[in-house]
Amino acid sequence: MKVRILSILIVLAVLVSCVSACTTTASFLVKVMKLAPGDTYMITCMDAEKAVGDPDFDYIYDYMIDELTYTMGDIDVSDVSDMAIIETDWDYIYVLTGSFDLREVRDFLTEWDFVDGEYREIEIWTDDYDYAAAFIGNTIIVGDKDEVEACIRRHKNEQSSMYDNEDMKAVADKLPAAVVHSVFGPDVLYDIEVLSGGICLRNSTSGDDVLDMSGWLNFDSEASAEDAMTEDIEDDLGWEFDIYNVDAHLSGQFIEFSGDY
Repeated sequence: MKVRILSILIVLAVLVSCVSACTTTASFLVKVMKLAPGDTYMITCMDAEKAVGDPDFDYIYDYMIDELTYTMGDIDVSDVSDMAIIETDWDYIYVLTGSFDLREVRDFLTEWDFVDGEYREIEIWTDDYDYAAAFIGNTIIVGDKDEVEACIRRHKNEQSSMYDNEDMKAVADKLPAAVVHSVFGPDVLYDIEVLSGGICLRNSTSGDDVLDMSGWLNFDSEASAEDAMTEDIEDDLGWEFDIYNVDAHLSGQFIEFSGDY
């Protein structure tokens, strides 16, 4: 049934028209974190408008599209302004922003046997398989019905979110504007024990097939961060994040690093 909901997401993306004012990725990151569960495994956000216009981001753009839709086919989703994947321990939630023609979206959902309704005063469409699509302003949230309803409760400040998690927030607030952001919890890295971490990707020199990664790792104390700053830390970071020319330094209980991706 996951293929069904992702097929729906493809068409929803096609129904998005160009956005007159692009939401900054940094603001979108916070927006998505406020929808995500407090114990989210990882979220990845992408400024699709900037990524699709930069050939150095082609493979990352294609990866995000594949995750969101399983296959691109001949469908053009370049009009989507921002997209995100929220990964929990048991499910995925997909978030798109844009300027939507809701009449066409509703007609499409009706054709797919979705039924319109309302949850916490938010328009939500559900089907017999417990999948849902909800509209919050210019944002579409797609996923399991229970997860989408939980996103609505967090939007209404009725339930804590990833952004309420101080460890996650501490990293997210350090990330500058970029094309791609990712914020993750303690179980993502293989050999470095952290409370949370975050990375962002930018492109300072277009056309060289190299992207600039910056990142922050959040430890439980300054002493733990110092212990992690071994002579092999740059090699460790290179292996964990698939980067080279790594530079790392201490910043309180954080390790700040950069490298070429």
